[in-house]
Amino acid sequence: MAQVSAPTEPTSPSPVPAATVSEAKSTPKDTAADNSTLDSLLKQEGFGVVKLRQENLDNQKAHNNDPKHLVVDVEVNRVSASLMVDTGTPTTNIARSRLKEFGLVEQKTSLRVTSPLRSASNKFFGIAKLNTLAMGNCVMQDLPVLIDAIPYVDGVFGSDDMHRIGAVLDCTEPALYYAPRGPSSDTSIKLAAMLQNKGFTQVPMRLTSNHRLEVACSIDGVPSTIVVDTGSLATCVDRSIGIKAGVIIKRTRRVLIGSGGANAPISSGHVKQFAIGDFEIKDADISFVRLKKGDHPSAHLLGIGELVSNSAIIDVGGLSMYLRHPQ
Repeated sequence: MAQVSAPTEPTSPSPVPAATVSEAKSTPKDTAADNSTLDSLLKQEGFGVVKLRQENLDNQKAHNNDPKHLVVDVEVNRVSASLMVDTGTPTTNIARSRLKEFGLVEQKTSLRVTSPLRSASNKFFGIAKLNTLAMGNCVMQDLPVLIDAIPYVDGVFGSDDMHRIGAVLDCTEPALYYAPRGPSSDTSIKLAAMLQNKGFTQVPMRLTSNHRLEVACSIDGVPSTIVVDTGSLATCVDRSIGIKAGVIIKRTRRVLIGSGGANAPISSGHVKQFAIGDFEIKDADISFVRLKKGDHPSAHLLGIGELVSNSAIIDVGGLSMYLRHPQ
């Protein structure tokens, strides 16, 4: 997960949520009809659904059409809580400040809070186990979680647990569909057929060795990969790819802040063709960051703004994403 700040206010890649956001773009009428079709199909397949909120998670003033984070209301050990829905963070995280309210005891670990912006920090994750994490009619029991300093929300709902419940994430409605029995290949096949019939392009996702959801991409013909990250406001790639593609990159006053307080300045560039799998976006504005040597390229992030504007539906259980151009 990554955040991009306003010019003079650094915000936050994973798992520290902070954002500058505003009202979502209006939803076309045909998109609403598609959402109804999606809802009907998944409910016929035995899925439940929880609606998500789009929220500005920090105190900065939001601007029109800025993206917002997705937040789900849950119960942690039968106590009401709000978690950010973050496909870029594998493990569900709970805020250290909320341990007492949730009746949790943190066990210290030697697991460093790392960031693609630098190799490690002097901060460490803790671990704990939730008796229950409930959303809608879905209850997950004996759930291991990481403990970290997380502002603005009570925690982060990670992609591993989304996969566990066969989650399908509608980024524009927004809603999270869940199957208590877990992922179903039959359902994923039906979902693919229905969405492709509606004009969506299927983009296969790959689960990386560090449990992140990755897709193929290219910047003006230069191939790479990018992590599908609903927790990131920005779509961001390494500056070296932009240079290789011949993109004119301009400095900005914005800052990318990652876990453990790591940070890096953000540049921006106008890309003639940004391809995500077989889905092509013309004339895209992309953020670029210079990674330190040896850092993992997981700072290549496909953020929530790009996902919402292209009507993304993410079948976490089936490892496929579906995109469609604005109608």
